Amino acid sequence: MAIHEASCLNSSSSSDQQAKTTKKKSSPRRWFVLVSGYLIMFLCTGFPFNVSVINAELLRAFKKSKTETALVQSIMVGALYVAGTLCGKSVARYGARVTGIAGGLLVTLGLVLSFFAQSIPHLIVTLGLVSGIGFSATFISALTSVGEHFEGHSKLMALSFLTFGSGCGGITLPFLLHFLIEEFGWRGCLLITGGLMANIAPFFAVCRQLSVSVQQITENKSDELNTEAKPEGDGFTKSLRALGKNKVYLTHVVAMCCTLPVINSSLVFMIDFLKTQGFDSETAILLYLYSQIATTVFALVPSLCKKYIPHTSVLIIPAYFTLIGSSVTAFLPHADTYAQFVVLLVCLEMTLGVSITTISMTTMKVVGLKDYSAGLGVLMTLIGISGSIAGPIVGLFVDLTGSYTKPFYGMSAGLGLAAGLFVLAAAIKQKSKSKQLDNDDDITEVVGAVNPAFSI
Repeated sequence: MAIHEASCLNSSSSSDQQAKTTKKKSSPRRWFVLVSGYLIMFLCTGFPFNVSVINAELLRAFKKSKTETALVQSIMVGALYVAGTLCGKSVARYGARVTGIAGGLLVTLGLVLSFFAQSIPHLIVTLGLVSGIGFSATFISALTSVGEHFEGHSKLMALSFLTFGSGCGGITLPFLLHFLIEEFGWRGCLLITGGLMANIAPFFAVCRQLSVSVQQITENKSDELNTEAKPEGDGFTKSLRALGKNKVYLTHVVAMCCTLPVINSSLVFMIDFLKTQGFDSETAILLYLYSQIATTVFALVPSLCKKYIPHTSVLIIPAYFTLIGSSVTAFLPHADTYAQFVVLLVCLEMTLGVSITTISMTTMKVVGLKDYSAGLGVLMTLIGISGSIAGPIVGLFVDLTGSYTKPFYGMSAGLGLAAGLFVLAAAIKQKSKSKQLDNDDDITEVVGAVNPAFSI
């Protein structure tokens, strides 16, 4: 009887899912969801990675060390990554719309409270932690919501459109923040930006959840049938154990933790660095714009490489560009002309764009679909923790040495180490693949000896 009821439950759930899928394909609401997702990504990724525009003002206003001041942006970006697992569980339980609206309100609250800041620790809590967690919730909710409303090739196009929104935010918001600072000061800038971020909540209002309701109904019916179920943590624990034994994945994680945090920490001080090189604020912002454009454009490189050079390893792609980033970071303090700065900054951001894109692609290839969510969650969390530490470390070296030359050398060494680790991960993967092929050949020979017809 229980088996029959469970079968009916599965049939009912399957029918409900098919009905929702049909509705998802035909509903015009998905286009409103897509536009809302674009605008959300424009705001929630455009601001956290461009706080360096405000960082120079905070240095001047509070007259604190670069180490302490860097914590504001470092904690914000770190919270965006680290809170991903928690926000993902919230989306699964309450839906993308509820989580997204809550995240938008958190972002606004953090920015408004930052208006009253009298110290850097105050900003670390309000702007770094409160807004950072809010940005994480809105980021994950936007991707989930759009993913629910599109399928197949249209889903890939929709998610690419969201990525384009992130790039547009990264290009536009530095100029907007600079304008607001010039007109209203850094406090007024944060307050007005908080009002702008308040629009995230109504953007999520049109993002009606689809898959979560099916999941909740299924869970409720399963409880009514009193069927045995595995504890929720079992699958995640097994995935963690599998990841701990995956040498390619572990090497890849260390390489990524030496890449993204290093580049992001350089961006924290980039505006201030350019000013020390003799550029005024407007020129420094313009140079920063060129680098953001490079990040957006070169984010497409990994997918193009896999399309036109299909045999290229997903681990070699970031290795190549990380090596380029290591070289240009070492040369950056010695650039003399405007053109040299443009070329070097574009090359540095090219490394960032490629690295961001290959995170999900490489993780999927290395750990497989079964352990993908756990693998990506662990990787994002560790990147967030590393990013929270990297910024203050760079600031400390700048304070100790009185210049950016040696800190840039250190960042160059970090990127060089990352490139070597990517190559090592690719070598381990290739060795493992060759060993697997040898084992398959041995099995074929054994089976062929037992059953000659098989070998033929």
